[in-house]
Amino acid sequence: MGKLIWHEHARLVSITATIYGIWAAYWGLFYRKFFWDFIGSTLRNPGGAQPGPNVAPFITVIVKVPVVQIFAMLLGFFILALEWPLPLMKKLPIYRNIVVRMVLLFFQTFLNILFYQATIVSKIPGQYRKAKESGDLLFFPSTVVHHRDADTDLEFQIRVCPALKSKPQRAAVPDPTVTASISPNVLPQTKPIDPFMPPYNENLYVGELRDEDSEDEYVVLMNKFSVVPNHFLLISKEYQSQSSALLPQDLVQTYKLLVEARKTGIKSFAFYNCGDFSGASQPHKHIQFFPIDPTEAGPPIERLARTTNIQTPSKPFTISKLPYANHVFRLPHDLQYEDGEKLGRTLTEAFLALLDLGISTVRHAPDYPIGRPSYNVIFTLEHMHLIPRRCEAYSLPEKGDVIPVNSLGFAGLLLLLADENLENVKAHGVGKVLKGVGLESVHELQLAGTTDETVDMTRM
Repeated sequence: MGKLIWHEHARLVSITATIYGIWAAYWGLFYRKFFWDFIGSTLRNPGGAQPGPNVAPFITVIVKVPVVQIFAMLLGFFILALEWPLPLMKKLPIYRNIVVRMVLLFFQTFLNILFYQATIVSKIPGQYRKAKESGDLLFFPSTVVHHRDADTDLEFQIRVCPALKSKPQRAAVPDPTVTASISPNVLPQTKPIDPFMPPYNENLYVGELRDEDSEDEYVVLMNKFSVVPNHFLLISKEYQSQSSALLPQDLVQTYKLLVEARKTGIKSFAFYNCGDFSGASQPHKHIQFFPIDPTEAGPPIERLARTTNIQTPSKPFTISKLPYANHVFRLPHDLQYEDGEKLGRTLTEAFLALLDLGISTVRHAPDYPIGRPSYNVIFTLEHMHLIPRRCEAYSLPEKGDVIPVNSLGFAGLLLLLADENLENVKAHGVGKVLKGVGLESVHELQLAGTTDETVDMTRM
C-alpha cells in the first residue's frame, strides 16, 4: 500500500511539473532568454553581463529561433499523455517502463533549465522582422556620414534619408486638456486618427506593461516608420498629451526597458520629444527607443557627458562645449540594480531638477513663444539630458534649407531628409543648427542662484 501511495505521489508531481514546463515553454516562445548567458560574459557598467561568443549556439536555438522551447513543449505533452494517461498510452510497453520515464524526465529537466521567460524587449527583433515582412512596418534606407563639428568638437553621425519625405502624414489628434473648453462647432468634424490607440496592428504590437506602484498601463509598439531596425515605442495606454511632463512611472518604465534592452543585446537610448517645438510627430504621449551600434558606448552626446568633470554628482550640470542650453544629470552607476521606491525616487528627483532648470532657461528668453515650454529629453543608463526648445526647425540662412530637429539631433544623430542638405549643414555647422532651435545657456546665472523657481507639474 505504501509503494502505491508513493508511486501515485510521484505521478502527480510529474504531472504538475510537466504542466508547469509546458506553460513555461509557451511563454518562452514570446519572451526568449538563455538562462546561462552570464557564463563567459563581459561585465559592463552600465549594462550588466553581456553574453560572450561561447554561448552563441544556445542563443541561436533559444533567442533567435525557439527550437529548445518547442522541443520542451512537445516533450511535455508526451510526458503528460504518458502520466495522465491517454487510453492509447496504456497499450504501449513504455507505459509500464520506469526507466523510460526517468530518461524522459531527465531530458525535460535539461531542456527547461536552458531558458527562461525574459522581458518584453526579447520580442523586439522577431516582431520587427514580422512587421517588416508583412509590410506593416516601413523601413527607409539611409546613409550615415560621420562629421566632426568645429563649434562643438563632437563627431556627429548625420543620417541622410530622402525616402522619409514620403512618410504619410496623419491627422493631428486634439489634446483633450485643450479642447475641453472649446465649442464643438469650432472643432474639426472629421474624427482624428490616433495610431497609438486600439485596435493595435498585430504585427506592430509587442506587448503591454503595468507599473507596479501607480498601476498605469503602457503599450509597446514597433515604430511603423523606421530608419534603423528594432526601433520601438513605449506608449501610455490611455491618452496623455505629448506636451505633458514625464511622470515617475514613465521614468521607471523607460529606465527598466533600457536595462533590459542592453541585456538582450539591443543596445539603445531613449528620448522624449515634449511640446509643439520639440519635433514630436504624434500628440499621444510616447517615448522612443533608438538602437545604436553595439560597439558604441552610447549616442555621440554621451562622449561629452562622460568626460565632463562634476564636483557634486547629486546635482545637474551643463556641457559647456555645446553652444545651446543643455542640462544633464549623471545617474548613479549602481542604479540599474535598484528597484521599486528608490529607483523611482532617484529618477524623479533627477528629472525634476532638470525640468526646473529647463523652465528657468525658458523664463530668461524674453521672446519665447507663448504656450507650454517645449524640450527634448534623452535617456541613457548613465545620464539624463534635457534641452529646452525654441522652434521645431532651423532655416539655413545661406541656402534656405529647412532642417527639422528632434531629440536625435541633440543626441548627435541628426536626421536629414535630402542629400543636398548634407553639405549645406556641414558648411554652416551642426552646432549652429542646434543652437538655432534651442536656447541660449544661462547656466552661470542659475549657478549664482538667481533663478530659484519651482516647477508646477500640473501645468507641464
